[in-house]
Amino acid sequence: MVDTRAQTHPTHVPAGPFRPCLRALLLLALPVPAALAQPADSPQPVEAQGCPQLPFAQEIPEVVLDPRVFLEADEVTLQQGGVSELLGGVRLRQGDRVFSAEELSFDEARRVVSVKSQSLFRNPEVVVRSQESRFDLNKGQGLFLDTEFSLPSRAARGEARELAVQTSGQIDLKDASYTTCAPESRAWLMEAGDIHLDHGEGLGTARHARLRFMGVPILYVPYFQFPIDDRRRSGLLYPTLGQSSSSGVEFQWPVYLNLAPNYDATVTPRYLSDRGLQSVVEARYLFSEGRGSARHEYLDDRKFGEDRSLFRFNHEGLINRRLSIETVYAETSDRTYFEDLGGSLVSASITHLEQAALLTYQAPAAYTISAMVQNFQPIASNLNAIDDPYKRLPQVRLRSLTPGAWMNTRAGLESEFVNFARNDSVEGARLLLAPYLRFDHTEAAWYLRGQADLQHTRYELNGLSDGSQSQPSRTLPVVSAEVALRFERFTRSGRLQTLTPRGFALYVPYEDQERLPLFDTGEPDFDFVQLFARNRFSGEDRLSDARHVAGAATLRELDPKTGLVLWSASIGQLFRFESPRVSLPGLIPPERGATEFIGHFDYALTRNWSAVLAGQWSPEERHFQRSHLGMRYREAGGRSMVELGYRYRREALEQLDVAFLTPLGGGWRAALRSRFSLRDHASRETYTGIEYGTCCWALRVSYRQFIADTTGRLDDGVYVQLVLKGLANLGAGGDDLLPEQEIEGDLPD
Repeated sequence: MVDTRAQTHPTHVPAGPFRPCLRALLLLALPVPAALAQPADSPQPVEAQGCPQLPFAQEIPEVVLDPRVFLEADEVTLQQGGVSELLGGVRLRQGDRVFSAEELSFDEARRVVSVKSQSLFRNPEVVVRSQESRFDLNKGQGLFLDTEFSLPSRAARGEARELAVQTSGQIDLKDASYTTCAPESRAWLMEAGDIHLDHGEGLGTARHARLRFMGVPILYVPYFQFPIDDRRRSGLLYPTLGQSSSSGVEFQWPVYLNLAPNYDATVTPRYLSDRGLQSVVEARYLFSEGRGSARHEYLDDRKFGEDRSLFRFNHEGLINRRLSIETVYAETSDRTYFEDLGGSLVSASITHLEQAALLTYQAPAAYTISAMVQNFQPIASNLNAIDDPYKRLPQVRLRSLTPGAWMNTRAGLESEFVNFARNDSVEGARLLLAPYLRFDHTEAAWYLRGQADLQHTRYELNGLSDGSQSQPSRTLPVVSAEVALRFERFTRSGRLQTLTPRGFALYVPYEDQERLPLFDTGEPDFDFVQLFARNRFSGEDRLSDARHVAGAATLRELDPKTGLVLWSASIGQLFRFESPRVSLPGLIPPERGATEFIGHFDYALTRNWSAVLAGQWSPEERHFQRSHLGMRYREAGGRSMVELGYRYRREALEQLDVAFLTPLGGGWRAALRSRFSLRDHASRETYTGIEYGTCCWALRVSYRQFIADTTGRLDDGVYVQLVLKGLANLGAGGDDLLPEQEIEGDLPD
């Protein structure tokens, strides 16, 4: 092997008796035991955006699985089998280890490098500048004195009186300091008598550690662990501190338990100054055929006067190749648990907790059988028992479809048996049998689909009033047909436009259904999906009579290179030849004639800007029954975002949603999210926050006000968080100034 750098940059060799020996030494490969070769990837420096690079970390040696030693120098005094003295631009490389110095001694027999002056040492784990060093190439161990060091994989740096590198990638430091700040900054600094960095475990351990922020000591711990890579491991997570009007000051410090590669747990003591100490335990698991989680919360609430608890369990998995299982179980001690302890608008709006288990058996291209038991625990304080959903004890469904088609027609069956139970209510079982024939003929430019059902529903009821029928039934045919055309063309700009007009017809005769109970049936909003629905109602207790047709058209423009939809527009309307007579208590059936127009428009204005417009327009009243208008801006990397939304529902809702996150310059960022009811002239939720951040730390202050329960009571809180990047987050808050899940969440009507 030839040292290419020695050839590309010839070394100046002074006159004298050592000239032949020097040239030989520069090209000499000195073997070491093969067991000491370290196969590893070469980490690259991690830099914060716009932040200065760490000192003397610009070059990380490329991993070379070569046990030989290469030397370069301007002058050398060589002693065969003894100690060689190298002067001027000295560079020693063995595999992924590199020494750079002006003077260096190399003991060939023991393969020991000694430096009595300033030198620079690099390997994939650490870059060290020291005033004196000694390194054993055979053992892969070395000691460096009066050092400055950097960790390329963590973008961290520090100083140490002594730094020892071990064979296994472990580093020990004495009288050391550690930070992720840029070289000219000491905004935060961790000082310790001893720091142990274990790259094999990806963990740092400090003893007698003192944490300084802006030169002021803010924390002392006799023993402290911190990550030096992204692996999971057991230990203390970062504490959070906050305050709310319902619970007072809140402090929690989670403990993470990495029990195995496929399951773990988190134990969190949570102190609420107005209520007491709460314990929160959460476990997760992942297996080849299933995954799930469990969570338990317990609080001896002195403000509430009783013990309070919450338990959640979720699992989904396969029992065998065809049989799957899904379970969800949630139970709380009282109805106001989420209102008092949930801490968000979403949790405060929960009215019922689901408790269910579902088994599904699938025979490919033949049939599917599912069996479910389901219960709900009511937790909203303003609901009566009559508002609770029915229990399903059990529900069994069978769906089948012939694998082959005859003249584009297949036969199928939809069937269901459910036993409904609820206290102080009509209870009983429902049987549904719906055999059908389905026709489907598809061509490139069009398709034609049709289906004819015969739906038979029968009940076995108890808890009825005198004179009511205990075994009512209903048998009705349902016939539908749908046709669509597909048009395509290229615009002058080379974009692809598609136009898809669709037509739909539905016929269901009328039958009086007042004698049938209402177990799970409701009337959903009239939207684009409802134009092509085969029943106006959800659930199986009511089957609406229908004699109507529907039409819709969708126009899209796509980028033919990427397939991305640049914009799309859809509009549709339904025309009833007769007013349906089947309805639900308290609801007025829709009238004969044309319904409102349903429209939806999406437009990608630019790579970052998008807009959406949806509405339900009444041509007779010349008024929107419902509408939604939204615009969104997202900058790559998430540094900036703007969201504007307006939602209107006639005589029910008129709301304005605003959210933005924007830099203010000089390291400052601001965030706002507001949901304001224009009808009530009141805020539904408000969040404001401001952040100042640098390359190594950030300070966030936020205020939040939200509806705490279903009665409309408001709760608020102030949150402060200090982020020491690469070390810890102190205080309350999320991973960002305006968490993504908070933006995406939709407000319940």
